[in-house]
Amino acid sequence: MEHNNLRLESKGKHDLHQLLVVLLGFDGADEERLTRALQIERRDGRKYTVANSSPSDRARSDILMVNYDDPAALREKDMILGAHPKTQVVAVSQKPLIEAPAHHIRGILIAARVLSVLDKVSVAPPGSEATSAKPQATLSTLLPQNEEKPVPQDHTNQTDTAITAPAAKEVDSIGYRVLVVDDSPAIQKSLELNLATLPQIRAIDFADSGEIALEKAEVMQYDLIFLDVMMPGIDGYETCTQLRNKPEFKKTPIIMVSGKTSPLDEVKGIVSGCTTYLTKPVQHEAFQKLSIRVLGWLEKQKDRNYSPPPL
Repeated sequence: MEHNNLRLESKGKHDLHQLLVVLLGFDGADEERLTRALQIERRDGRKYTVANSSPSDRARSDILMVNYDDPAALREKDMILGAHPKTQVVAVSQKPLIEAPAHHIRGILIAARVLSVLDKVSVAPPGSEATSAKPQATLSTLLPQNEEKPVPQDHTNQTDTAITAPAAKEVDSIGYRVLVVDDSPAIQKSLELNLATLPQIRAIDFADSGEIALEKAEVMQYDLIFLDVMMPGIDGYETCTQLRNKPEFKKTPIIMVSGKTSPLDEVKGIVSGCTTYLTKPVQHEAFQKLSIRVLGWLEKQKDRNYSPPPL
């Protein structure tokens, strides 16, 4: 379930903010994974739209994402480029390529990896020459996931070995951005309505699982995180631990949202690094009291030397 309160208006296909992407040679699971990654909102205004299978969409595409392990996809790529040579190519493969294009994604299709490569592709408007941006840290996109990766400039996160050298995180300059992590649509909606009453909140993103939350945290800097304890896949405690292992989330308020508030649960939450608990179902009065403390904390955190006490 994807919600985004912050919407950027479409500025047209060739304004370099709205880019049409064609996927060639992917199975259903990989195509769904790529489509989901391309739907993640970008703070720089760039937006990706996945083209359908019609010849007209493929002919006017800006970017071809091609499975280089599929010979049929390579033939189709050559046909499209023969008619439209300015279309940019991003190669995807599970193995090394002898002659890899400038933009190459190798290995697991993690959202941060996909977006870090796509964001380097430069597409020219009609009437001008399309040029490919000079590759940055190209080696990081070619290394297998289990090899040591170089640290990109101004980025120190190396804790998740499944994600290679993502682009610099996107940060909101005005107001706070919140991530709500819960597999219950009802809880997501309840927190959305409560957060909407706070004028300091600029935008709210949602994740249905810990895995998706960690993907989003690779490309967006969140100021506040609400985290469900019990979720499919990795639970809230493990998600919290992995977030705390990232330097940029060391001081981020992480609020565990749970119907379980036993002393043992609270100890587990403290060990994993959560800031405090909010009990389900979310009561408006309890939320308001908590928000006063959290917002006060966030204001003080603007001073980088401030170390907040537990809430």
